[in-house]
Amino acid sequence: MLIDHQPVLGRLARCSLLTLAMAALGLLVPAPGLAWGLGEDAAGCWTTNANPPLDQAFRESEEQFTPGDIRLLPVPCQFAPTFGLDGMDSQASSAAQTSSTNSRDQSSAEDEKQRLKVNPITGVAGAPESNYSPLTGAERWKLYFKMNYWSLGAYTGPFFSALLLDQAAGSPPEWGGGFPGYGRRVASRLGSAILQGTFQAPVAAVLHEDVRYIFSSQHGFKRRAEHAVLYSFLTYNNQGRPTLNIANLSAYYASTAVSTAWLPGIQNVARYTFINATEQIGISLPINLLQEFWPEIRHYVLRRH
Repeated sequence: MLIDHQPVLGRLARCSLLTLAMAALGLLVPAPGLAWGLGEDAAGCWTTNANPPLDQAFRESEEQFTPGDIRLLPVPCQFAPTFGLDGMDSQASSAAQTSSTNSRDQSSAEDEKQRLKVNPITGVAGAPESNYSPLTGAERWKLYFKMNYWSLGAYTGPFFSALLLDQAAGSPPEWGGGFPGYGRRVASRLGSAILQGTFQAPVAAVLHEDVRYIFSSQHGFKRRAEHAVLYSFLTYNNQGRPTLNIANLSAYYASTAVSTAWLPGIQNVARYTFINATEQIGISLPINLLQEFWPEIRHYVLRRH
């Protein structure tokens, strides 16, 4: 079967001629919504065309194509990166979360600092009776080092103990008096205090006892003083309930017994241990009073808020 290619070729020829003519004349096909027409000058150009076949081709093409068939569609072009609202919201949310995290970290660090703060005179940390929170394992380790090595209070306590218990009584007499004897007694009390804290820390952890002094939530000097005396023998457990401070009391006797290894002239170790350790417990009474009323003392005497 033979196919007549003439109509098809003729149609393609007419389209090609139309395209070439538009390129040559620099015409733009308008988008929908604009008036269709070429103006009087262009119309005159069409009518005065000196090439009738070409003019006929344009006319036939114009009849076959409508303005809706050809469109010039604008394509937006971005010259700079832009951020949508979603991106801005994500950045704002991320910044808010970062700020919130930093605030929580700062608050947590400040709270831990207060929980592990050691009194510079007594060498003991404190915890409030109201809103009590037990120590964690990591906090117990940190507090052990602070109370025994890394605070001013770790050294002021032995100085006062050596002065009140040893130097005043001249014990032991083999060390003599004056500054040389006092220096030996301070070194002895410092070693005994480190032993006392070393014995207390693990026992308190096993028995779930707090090694800090528990501040009274009551008001009035008498009630707070009674609380300070009572808590020379008591402390809190992990449930925030009062319990006998076994770790602290037993550590006094254990450290005193070990200290007889370097003390001269000790004939009866058991007797010396009982008497000297009991004296240390007795000294803890005024120490706890000082601890209880330390905020007022710091405010009125040291003028620190």
